[in-house]
Amino acid sequence: MKRLFIAIDFNPDRQFITLFRQLRSSMSKLDAVNWVQPDLLHLTLKFLGETDEILLPDLIGKIEDSIKNTKEFGLHLGKIGVFGSQYQPRVLWFGCQRNDSIQFLHQQLNKNMKLIGFKPDVGNFVPHVTIARIHKIEDKKLFWKAIESNQCEHIMSVNVNSIFLYESILTKGYQPQYSIVKEFHLK
Repeated sequence: MKRLFIAIDFNPDRQFITLFRQLRSSMSKLDAVNWVQPDLLHLTLKFLGETDEILLPDLIGKIEDSIKNTKEFGLHLGKIGVFGSQYQPRVLWFGCQRNDSIQFLHQQLNKNMKLIGFKPDVGNFVPHVTIARIHKIEDKKLFWKAIESNQCEHIMSVNVNSIFLYESILTKGYQPQYSIVKEFHLK
């Protein structure tokens, strides 16, 4: 079994890293926030989870079907957001401005993965790059102030010319390692 996901990979630019560090620094007094290492940042299109290796050929074929009509496109990261409630935030992320290409790509992947037994995602697809997982925050006022003071219109632009099938390997220190199973080039 392999723990798999489909994602867009990118190299954070200087502005991204600067904002990431500012945010991290402004939240340094918070209790339990696990920050994602910059070299592990990605935008997940579809999380597949534990997958039998025997499905890999079908899975690869369905990803190829999903992208056959998708041309390269650009993404603009442009806001800081949170999953969870105001009182119990769980995930801190940089989000994408509205983009029809990524929405269409997600829909195609969802549709084609369902054909080989993967459950479709529930809820709205919110394209984002997870930057931290939040376990506990005592000083919520400081947390929300840090987000507000670091909020900006534009974080980074990304040219998407391929997507990746990744394997996620969890280590003893709970820091994941990602291994590329296959790269898929867009038109």
